Amino acid sequence: MKEFKVEMTRRLVELASNPIRTKNNIIILLLEAIPLLTYGEPSGRPTKEHVILRFDKMQRLFFVLEDKYFSFKFPFNIDTREQQINPVIYDSVTELEINGKNLAAIKLAYEEIFVETENQGILELDSELLHIMEIFEMEPNKDHLWVILKNLLKFESGYLRYDYDEKHENGRLHPLNHLDINYSSGNTFKIGVNCRISSEMFIDILNINTNSYYISE
Repeated sequence: MKEFKVEMTRRLVELASNPIRTKNNIIILLLEAIPLLTYGEPSGRPTKEHVILRFDKMQRLFFVLEDKYFSFKFPFNIDTREQQINPVIYDSVTELEINGKNLAAIKLAYEEIFVETENQGILELDSELLHIMEIFEMEPNKDHLWVILKNLLKFESGYLRYDYDEKHENGRLHPLNHLDINYSSGNTFKIGVNCRISSEMFIDILNINTNSYYISE
């Protein structure tokens, strides 16, 4: 299993500390984390809040904060190259590298088309995308951007969170230590955990290459 760790920026800590309620929350976090992964200084032993990208048979992002950890699928391909510390992140269909100008255009396009605007027709969306590409002086291949945006909307997140939650603890209804599975209010549920777990154990729970964990009453 390959792993890359980097400490969070103040902006990412703020975003990661907010409740996740929608797919938009996950995608915005993902797009905010990618620059850290591609340009940030790796940290073998982080001393504060950090992000972990693990990739092998599973590809997941892990966000490690003081009293909670959460994870979701990483939807892009990852490559490592000799004499380059940071991973190379790219879209498998278009082979477009997700960094620099490309990432900035994807992020702005997603926020303006799918977060800030509503009820636009396909022609208006197409025009908006072309305008964004002109801003970043990109070559006019909007089809590549549409493929990536569609991938972001469609990928299965596989969201899981661990909480140590003294503020809302309420016996077995809301255990002090618990896992939250899924994120939307009509779909999420909790599984209590008997003790506080480490981030390493949380990662191991999701690691398909290690032994499975059992629920016991």
